[in-house]
Amino acid sequence: MPTSTEAVVRRSTLMAAGHSNYSVAVRCRPDGPWQQLLPGVLLLKSGQPTRRQRLKAAVLYAGPEAQITGIESLRAHGMHAFDADDLHMLIPSNRRLSSRDYVRVERTSRMPRARNIRGISFAPPYRAAVDAARNLRDPGEQRAVLYAPMEAGLCTIDQVRAEIDAGAQRGTAALRAMLDEVLPPPLANTVPHSWAKRLLSDAPLPAPEWNVPLHTNSGEPLGVADAWWDTVGLAWDFGNQYDTLTRRRHEAFSRAGVMVVRTDVAELRGNADRVVLALARGYYKAANRPRPAVHVIG
Repeated sequence: MPTSTEAVVRRSTLMAAGHSNYSVAVRCRPDGPWQQLLPGVLLLKSGQPTRRQRLKAAVLYAGPEAQITGIESLRAHGMHAFDADDLHMLIPSNRRLSSRDYVRVERTSRMPRARNIRGISFAPPYRAAVDAARNLRDPGEQRAVLYAPMEAGLCTIDQVRAEIDAGAQRGTAALRAMLDEVLPPPLANTVPHSWAKRLLSDAPLPAPEWNVPLHTNSGEPLGVADAWWDTVGLAWDFGNQYDTLTRRRHEAFSRAGVMVVRTDVAELRGNADRVVLALARGYYKAANRPRPAVHVIG
């Protein structure tokens, strides 16, 4: 039987424990103490189910091989800036199961290796990001979802690209283009940005601007600084990626005379004092040399 905090169980489990169809039906009446969340899955409590109870019910409905993907998997991996009304689940292609209520079922011949988080199976971040992004219509939302696990250090851009290449091609053309953009998209409210803002809240530095597109005075685009101190011309890069796009951006900053302090996600999470010291030194050095000839595009 489930714990009192979850209270989610298959109907067949109750029957095996001695309940009759009638006793279950009586308890699941509108004024009864139980309720059906999904076909064959009951919540042994009245009232609104919790998020975890809804997740547990979906897993029981979809079966032991199923995995939660999309937005809910990203949330389980720590990216709470995103939310969705439905729950996207992957099941093996040889299964026959319909989408019901808040559960959207997708059959796939490419079941990834699941990540077990608190007893529930979730698709890995790179698969979850692609699954979520290809089901969105707004380009800004697609970019944020696609890049979020990379910025959080949970996967690489190569893993995301390989997932797009290996999966169904329908709906992925825009995602491929986003991975090839010269300028990375603004990613305000992603996990590293939250850590960075929290870290700076107690630092002896003026507040920066966030996700700032920089251009030369002649109008040439340089790239997007994760954080930018305009007065002194200091950029802070705290993404976990150091791929061709990042290297190209840093080279463009360097040619324009922009000083860059780079911090990886591990440092951002676990060594705040060291990061603040590096930023303070960078700010001091930038303040004691001519400000670079760059300007901000708002």
